[in-house]
Amino acid sequence: MKKIWPLAVLGIVAYIVFALATLPAKLLVSRLAPLITADGVQGTVWDGQAQVVQQGTVWLGSVAWKLRALPLFMGRLRADVKVTRSDGFAQATIDARFSGNVTFGNLTASLPLASMSAPGGWVGTINAKLPHLSVHNGWPNQVEGTIEITNLTGPVNRPSNLGSYKVTFPPGGSGGGELVGALADLGGPLEIAGNIRLKGDRSYVLEGVVAARPDAPKNLSDSLQYLGAPDAKGRRPFSIAGTM
Repeated sequence: MKKIWPLAVLGIVAYIVFALATLPAKLLVSRLAPLITADGVQGTVWDGQAQVVQQGTVWLGSVAWKLRALPLFMGRLRADVKVTRSDGFAQATIDARFSGNVTFGNLTASLPLASMSAPGGWVGTINAKLPHLSVHNGWPNQVEGTIEITNLTGPVNRPSNLGSYKVTFPPGGSGGGELVGALADLGGPLEIAGNIRLKGDRSYVLEGVVAARPDAPKNLSDSLQYLGAPDAKGRRPFSIAGTM
C-alpha cells in the first residue's frame, strides 16, 4: 500500500492538471456576462478566442488570448490579448490585480476614434505605442510612450479636418501625482505645441499655444481670434480643462 499511495497521488494531480488545462473557453466567457458577451468561442480558458465580442451594445471585435498560469499563484491575472477588427487592432500583455490596478505591457493599437464613443461625432484614427500603461479604477496612474490622432475631423454639425497630433509621455513622468505628456502637431491647418496633464482626481488640463498655417481654412483661422492676442510668432494661448 505504501508504494501505491505515491502513484495514486500522482495520478490525482495529473488528472486535476489535465482538467484545468482543458477547461473550455466558454466557461471563462460565461463569467463575464452580462457585461461582456461573445459568440464563436473556441479553445480553452488558457488559450482561446472569440470571433465576436461586445461590451453592452459596443462591438469590440475578435479577441484572442493566452492566459499565463504562474502569476495566478501570486494573486495576479496575466494574459497576452489581441483584438482584431476590420478597421484596426489592439494588442498587449495585460496584468490585473485584485487591488483594481491593471497594467498593459507593450500596448500597440490602431483604432478609429469612433470605436471609443468619442463625443460630438469626432472622427479620426488613434495609433498608440505604449511600452507601459498602468490604470487604477479606470484612470491612468503611469504611462510611457506615444499616442497619435490622425486626420482628426469634427464636430459633426460643422466638420473640419484639423490635422494630426501626437502626445508623448516620457519614462518616469508621473511625479507630483499627475501625468504630463508633450503635445505637438504632425501637420495640418493648425500648428500646436503644449502639454496635457492628467491628475489623480480624474481631472485633465490641455494647454499650449496654437497658430493657423497659411493654408488653413478662413473660418478656422477666424475662430482662433477668440483665444486672445497672438504673440510675436502669431501663436495664441489656449487651455481646456475638465474631469472624466
